[in-house]
Amino acid sequence: MTKKNIQPFSRYEQKQHGTSEFPYAIYHAKIPDFIHSYPLHWHDEIEWIFIISGQVIITLNKTPISASKGDIVLILPGVLHAIDQDQSHSAEYYNIVFDLSLLGQDTPSDFCFQTYLSSYRKETLSLPCLLPKDHSSHPKLKQSLTSLIEIYHSDNPAPELYIKSQLFYLFWLLEPMQLKTQPSIPNQYHISQIQKMKDFLLFIHANYASPLTLKEAANFCGYSTSYFSKFFKSFTGMTLIEYLNHYRLKKAGDLLLTTSLSVIEISEITGFENHSYFIRLFRKYYQTTPKQYRKQYALSSHTKSQ
Repeated sequence: MTKKNIQPFSRYEQKQHGTSEFPYAIYHAKIPDFIHSYPLHWHDEIEWIFIISGQVIITLNKTPISASKGDIVLILPGVLHAIDQDQSHSAEYYNIVFDLSLLGQDTPSDFCFQTYLSSYRKETLSLPCLLPKDHSSHPKLKQSLTSLIEIYHSDNPAPELYIKSQLFYLFWLLEPMQLKTQPSIPNQYHISQIQKMKDFLLFIHANYASPLTLKEAANFCGYSTSYFSKFFKSFTGMTLIEYLNHYRLKKAGDLLLTTSLSVIEISEITGFENHSYFIRLFRKYYQTTPKQYRKQYALSSHTKSQ
């Protein structure tokens, strides 16, 4: 029997967006050209999604939202979210992800942060998550997000100063929405279910390359196997093995574009013991072979992965 190398459990997503000095990043994605979907996950950063063209399904916790060209989606810290192809529709979008620490500290000496921004770290904050084209603030939000995308790809001097100024401006636009939105009464059972799923997803993301049985997953959550299966599918729309393969293939795609490892090496380190099975699943997910995928996208401008 192969000994499992289980990694220590962390409550936080390990991927760093940007740098420790400037925790801010922009990602460009196309569905299904580059990726069919992004698996359910969460992080402590704020995320803006701006749909450039097409249509996608964005799931926030358990709620699916259809977002189309021009729509803007706001994802607050700690919210479970996934992005999926909407039937046969294609889509192009940008993700702008940043940590609130970029804009200050929650201390008495930082009046603006403590007064206006610290509440964004509380998962009870109530704000509209979908800001469609007909929303009153949409034109200004679109203009600000577009300028952030443009300067990210430009050679302008001191872009960090401009980026921070636009982020503050976005929060200024959100402030009246926060005041007008009535906070909902928290459902403690729903909150506990979300937290359990978040903890389990982080466990999977740290140990996706190791074998994981349904019983082991159920034990982690303190559920029976039958209840766990229903619980997991209610959040992800997938069985455990489907999600594991989905996440492993996403990691394999990343490694094909960011390393010189062979296809066999990548299949092994992402948890696929059977190379033929890996190739078969990869073709089904990406509609191409690993070698063709590497050749087609390695030099693409959107090889960054959220």
